[in-house]
Amino acid sequence: MNTEISDQFRSAIMSAGLNPPEHIVADGLLHRFGTNGKSSDTSGWYCLHGDGLAAGAFGCWRSDISETWRADIGRELSAREWADHAARMKAIKMVRDSEERERRAEARQRAADIWSRSKEAPEDHGYLLAKGIKPHGLRVHGGRLVVPMRDANSDLHSLQFIDGDGSKRFLTGGRVSGCYYAIGKPGDVLCIAEGFATGASVHEATGYAVAVAFNAGNLSPVAKMLRGKFPDSHIELCADDDARTAGNPGLTKAREAAAVIGAVLAVPDFGSERPEGATDFNDLHRQHGLAAVKSAIESATAQSAPHTVELLCAADVQSEPIKWLWPGWLAAGKLHVLAGPAGVGKTTIALNIAATVTTGGTWPDTSQCARPGQVLIWSAEDGIADTIVPRLRAAGADLGRVRFVERTNIGGDFRSFDPATDIPLLEQECSKLDNVRLLIVDPIVSAVAANSHNNAETRRALQPLVDFADRIGAAVLGISHFTKGTKGREPLERVTGSLAFGALARVVWGVTKGEDDERLLVRVKSNIGLDGGGFNYALEYPDMGGGVIGSRVVWGGAVEGDARTLMATAEMDDEQAEDRSERQDACDWLREVLADGPVPAKDLKRWASDAGHAWRTVERAKKAAGVVPRKSTFAGGWRWGLETKAATEPQERQPKGVAFFDHIGGLRGNTRLSNAIAESIQRTSSAATVNEISAYLTDWPSDDLAQIVEDSLMLDSVLRRMNEEKFRQGPANQEASALLKKRFLNSRTERH
Repeated sequence: MNTEISDQFRSAIMSAGLNPPEHIVADGLLHRFGTNGKSSDTSGWYCLHGDGLAAGAFGCWRSDISETWRADIGRELSAREWADHAARMKAIKMVRDSEERERRAEARQRAADIWSRSKEAPEDHGYLLAKGIKPHGLRVHGGRLVVPMRDANSDLHSLQFIDGDGSKRFLTGGRVSGCYYAIGKPGDVLCIAEGFATGASVHEATGYAVAVAFNAGNLSPVAKMLRGKFPDSHIELCADDDARTAGNPGLTKAREAAAVIGAVLAVPDFGSERPEGATDFNDLHRQHGLAAVKSAIESATAQSAPHTVELLCAADVQSEPIKWLWPGWLAAGKLHVLAGPAGVGKTTIALNIAATVTTGGTWPDTSQCARPGQVLIWSAEDGIADTIVPRLRAAGADLGRVRFVERTNIGGDFRSFDPATDIPLLEQECSKLDNVRLLIVDPIVSAVAANSHNNAETRRALQPLVDFADRIGAAVLGISHFTKGTKGREPLERVTGSLAFGALARVVWGVTKGEDDERLLVRVKSNIGLDGGGFNYALEYPDMGGGVIGSRVVWGGAVEGDARTLMATAEMDDEQAEDRSERQDACDWLREVLADGPVPAKDLKRWASDAGHAWRTVERAKKAAGVVPRKSTFAGGWRWGLETKAATEPQERQPKGVAFFDHIGGLRGNTRLSNAIAESIQRTSSAATVNEISAYLTDWPSDDLAQIVEDSLMLDSVLRRMNEEKFRQGPANQEASALLKKRFLNSRTERH
């Protein structure tokens, strides 16, 4: 094997804090090695491929470390190289996971066997005497103390052995992360310590229950688990103060764990004359007695860190792109809500999304899911065996990547999982899985133990879900309903319960269907991308065999538009659709008729009837068309016109002809109306009087004529003023005036 590759791989192992094996073999097989310097230790493992693009993985089962590695070839990988590398890593992971499952299963069996054959530990055991503590439920096997290591469900996973001289070792292959040993009965105050002796001293000094985490690296996993299990308890991290060790790992890890769960940090105070090697509360116990331990713990409680507000400078923030599972629709680390009325297939859609995530499949817009991952599902409404699994199978899901959240174990007492209180416990379990990418909560209202119609209470209740998504980098998809009787309203307002459900979610989807069973998924809102648009879909119900019927989504084409319009259109029945069509026609007609300026309502009503529009339909279309009714004068009738912005042209830009009308009243009007008048005149007969008027009007800016009409002057008055000004000596007689008026009205009728 290339020496450079071997050296790179060895350096990577060392960078992870592990002692690399003396000889590294690049044969693509899994090899074990010791990570604690003992020849009997086999907790370390590695797998290295030396052919092609050199790559591999390594880790330590005892320390719960797992890292991947590839050789630095001095350039970016090609797409094919990336694909080969990903396939190789996947193969290594499968071997490693299989090996780990076997090791841990064997360890659980051995642990149970040894624990069952162990006897109650005597108080005069050498280690207990040396530390000045009691056994607190420990047992002894082969002369060594045996400390059981259990998870949140009290399941035994491994053992720690302690010799009389203080030497410690874990059962080979056993799990450590998230496991602890409990001393005392949980109460209002819980303490967490690294080692058994430290925990025993804290318990004997204070009477508080103590969780022994076994090492500094396990403090955070245990702290998170306890916070979820006992959300209302006051928790203290009793740190080892490794002051003479580089980085002070005991204090550093304890401080991190305390920060994660909002706990108090307690540190032993040895005073100015600190003995060599004194680091923990057992050392303080033996030097100054239990009273000193109690004082330090109670002092930490009394002097817990004050509440402060932290400020973050924008210049210190590194911008990050949104990590999309489905670009524009489903984002890693974010909360999403899928809402709709009953019977539209909300759960089926969610399970099809889950299937795509588990297989790295294709999304409705033909884009590809970046990489497959694990999916967690909690459902309070559908059966797992008879409904959810058949639907997953029908959708082509990789069932090996799907986990159902079933129940919660509280000290041996089982109860149904409650998303309102058990999210921290769920997060602990997620830490044991690799690449959790999606959590489905059905219904999301179950995550709110308080009043789900209260905005503040709903926000507080949903925050653990939001934090969960952010910390593990998974998308959370909560399913909800639309409130009955809300068709036509803004879709976001239709989501059942508090508006906080839609506000806190970064992306909200809406689903609905019409009377002809046409179904539609739309993007109601997005705070992290575009909203609007969606996809048509249908449901299929394949026979899965054995009397089991599944359901799956068949995606149709994409649709464009805002969510409210798309959903309102889809939800219309035949009568509503016909009514909407009639209103839309009336709306279009109003805009066209009133484009020439305001019209008396009584005339408009007559024209509507002639055009085949019911007056009630016209009135309902008035607002959508932008029509504003106004009184022409104080005593005059109503006139309908389109809402327009007031003109604010500078004086120097006034069109030619405005000054001519200044003495008539400074009239203002509408361009299209005056054009209609001019066009009407130009289409009249060739009578001299009409030709003269036509030529005269053609030179006028069109706004001037409409201004006269808008000022409520009758057309006869307009013509009379024109004749008086321009044709005082010309042939402007009653015949010409009547002809002009007739042609004008005919023109309006033809155009509308």
